Amino acid sequence: MPPRTGFRRRRRLLWNACLTLAVVAVSVGGGVLARSFYASPTSSSGETSAQLPPFTDSSQDPPGRQRVVLKPGARRHPDSTVVRNLLQRHFDAINQRNYQQWRTTVVQAKRLNQPYGKWREEYESTRDGSVTVHRIVRGPEGTLRVIMSLVSVQDREDAPKDMPATCLRWRVVYQLVVEEGKLRLGQGLPDSSLHNECAN
Repeated sequence: MPPRTGFRRRRRLLWNACLTLAVVAVSVGGGVLARSFYASPTSSSGETSAQLPPFTDSSQDPPGRQRVVLKPGARRHPDSTVVRNLLQRHFDAINQRNYQQWRTTVVQAKRLNQPYGKWREEYESTRDGSVTVHRIVRGPEGTLRVIMSLVSVQDREDAPKDMPATCLRWRVVYQLVVEEGKLRLGQGLPDSSLHNECAN
């Protein structure tokens, strides 16, 4: 009986086709899962466009705790400790009116745009708290994007002109870049913040 080379070849081709389809299905599924978890922080996903939650910490008055907190998704990022320490120094500097410390947390362009007089005027009555980092994702060219929320209290005249309130809840995306070998807060991203008046 002659060898069934045609049958074997068809069976081998069918097996290879099935294996290829399985690999493609796993790759596509993994890609969809990764895209949903690490969606672009500036997109209109639920992370940035959802209604901001009310201030519900009844144990403290706004702006709430001074310690920066990382949610589990942010804690899983390999740079989470460095990011948290940077943000802690940044918000401590604002709350303590420590301009020299603030300068160490931002890129040179921000330091040039905000000399001491302008910085002091901008943050004269501001206190920030309840800083919560929800996610840390990679941005272009080695940058990071930090998706976070916080509460600010300020004099009404120092609040944003579109919402002159003494207490605001913010959802923001910060850009972090490496400058002079250190991670620092970069220039603001367009359309990267939402704010609502605090609800009692």
